[in-house]
Amino acid sequence: MLQEKKGPVTAIVLIGAVFLGFAVFADLPSFHQGFLVADQAVYFAMAQSLAYDRDLEYTKKDLVRYKENFWAGPQGVFLKRVKTRGNRLFYAKSMAYPLFAAPFVRIFGPNGPLVFQAILLFLLLLMGFSYFSLANSPGISVLKIATFLFASVAGVYAFWIAPDFFNLFCVFTVLYLWLYKHRRPESQTSVPSKPNDATPTDPRGSINPAVRASTPGRASAEATPRSRWQAFLLSDASDYVAAFIAGIIAYAKPPNVAVFGPLILWTILKKRPVKAVVMVLLFTAACGIFFGTNILLTGEWNYQGGERKSFYPKPNEGFPLERPDLTFDSAPGKSMTADGYVGRALYPAKFIPINLFYFFFGRFSGLTWYFFPAFLALILFFIGKKSLDGWLILVAIFGEILIYVVLMPDNFGGGGGSLANRYFMGIYPLFLFLPRIKVLHKEIIAGWAAAALFIAPILMSPVMAGHAPAAHAKRFPYTLLPVELTLINDLPTNTNPSAFRQQWGRPKFDDRFLYFLNDNYNPKHDEEDGWWTLGDRKLDVVLRTWFPVKEIVFHLLNNPRLENEITIWVNGKKKTIFLGPRQKGELRFPVGDGFQVRVSHMYRVKIQAAKGSTPYFEDAQSDEKRWLGAFFTPELIIK
Repeated sequence: MLQEKKGPVTAIVLIGAVFLGFAVFADLPSFHQGFLVADQAVYFAMAQSLAYDRDLEYTKKDLVRYKENFWAGPQGVFLKRVKTRGNRLFYAKSMAYPLFAAPFVRIFGPNGPLVFQAILLFLLLLMGFSYFSLANSPGISVLKIATFLFASVAGVYAFWIAPDFFNLFCVFTVLYLWLYKHRRPESQTSVPSKPNDATPTDPRGSINPAVRASTPGRASAEATPRSRWQAFLLSDASDYVAAFIAGIIAYAKPPNVAVFGPLILWTILKKRPVKAVVMVLLFTAACGIFFGTNILLTGEWNYQGGERKSFYPKPNEGFPLERPDLTFDSAPGKSMTADGYVGRALYPAKFIPINLFYFFFGRFSGLTWYFFPAFLALILFFIGKKSLDGWLILVAIFGEILIYVVLMPDNFGGGGGSLANRYFMGIYPLFLFLPRIKVLHKEIIAGWAAAALFIAPILMSPVMAGHAPAAHAKRFPYTLLPVELTLINDLPTNTNPSAFRQQWGRPKFDDRFLYFLNDNYNPKHDEEDGWWTLGDRKLDVVLRTWFPVKEIVFHLLNNPRLENEITIWVNGKKKTIFLGPRQKGELRFPVGDGFQVRVSHMYRVKIQAAKGSTPYFEDAQSDEKRWLGAFFTPELIIK
């Protein structure tokens, strides 16, 4: 058996070594072009503050230190002003991840978080291999855990300076510590060497000495020559550690409290009340330690409440405290407090099934495409043999998903800079442990086939995917998938300033915007009151208004091409017009309310010219070097 495991374990070591080598030696500031944004920026700044100052206070010294690595500054940093601490500024994110990453930042600088995550990845591979080896060959076991990580975008997040991979690791560890003992096949149980090693009874009833070693939570190191680690995994102690880790992850990301549900319910249903109380106390202690530390360091328990802002200064602006005149109030920032969040965020109940559909099948966040092993696990659970722990995990899965789609209906995917759905990282391990432990070869093949079809560009260039999280979704097959219109302000395409909330009109309208979903347009010049599509490529855009529209009129201008066919689709309805060189025309579309969310109305629009032209190459008098398709300006007829 040891000889059989040698090859797979060697493979795990080599995978870990490659990730660690990249983490230690990569020039991350160059990879990121001196620019971290949003959560990556704030968590690296927090890790630096904890590593060097042992606090969470934001000061000018923090900003100077940060810019020594990433010259653009902490774009999107979340700060809060605490009046009880003399109006000082503190970082306004969970400190769990940066606290654990801080020692690595102190040693490895900007590479520290990735070194930390490379170690987590190695440990996760070992745990997964250990778990699946209980019922599978060593080769299949290593393939299964590798498929879980690398045939999804989960492994890509190991390259991000963000807590998402840490969250996945913690949830995975909780489930591993709990389920290892319960998923062991009976054939692997051992018989005690002495008939009097076990007591005849315990709180659960009489126990045959011959099966004491196989009873979950009652195994001992003396019963068999198993290792201390395996004895720990088969004991109640592993459940207690799992409960404590569950408390940490609940602090780090409150919806992840769902992972504690199956553990405590299982214990209660198995009539172990004392054990259940101990687990609750350990879970509460972990939460209390971190929330208490947050109070100690910042003066407030809620890291997302109070006077909280996110700062995205332009190149000619600055961050708070960068200059004496730049303060929390004067620096360009946006209020992002969690106070009163539920009242502001809740959508009508009719959006719950819509968001559930997006959660599974959306273009930018659908778990089916980005985490196909999870979708496959769900199918395998329903067609396979069920177990109590599986049903409890299923309840936890949909409970946590509902937390996101109900309480965060406009941001359940993790924000505009996210690759796929980064919040799903804390749910993903639940799917791995959902079906039977026995693995079929077809599962492995299906997982990698789906990865080849949907996420191969991401897997081949994970760092680039972090810079351009929407690039893959602008091409087939993603262009066939539905766009998450409820997330319109947080789509990853919005990371491109020329694609987000584009205005037109003279003066510019402030109640209507265009959101470009692909790159098939030419950024408009200041003197233009519209946009040129990119050559003969199809432009995909969302038109959003704050009023109901009766009709949309597109005023068109052709490029120098003869008999150019220009086609426009509005909510699936298609119209075509033929225009001569530089000829104008228009297409009109009667519309209804479109996709309405509160007071906003959204319309899907696609525009394509059959022929493109670059005037610079065709007219000696022209200096227009853009590849022009059709020029369009929308006009809205209000109801």
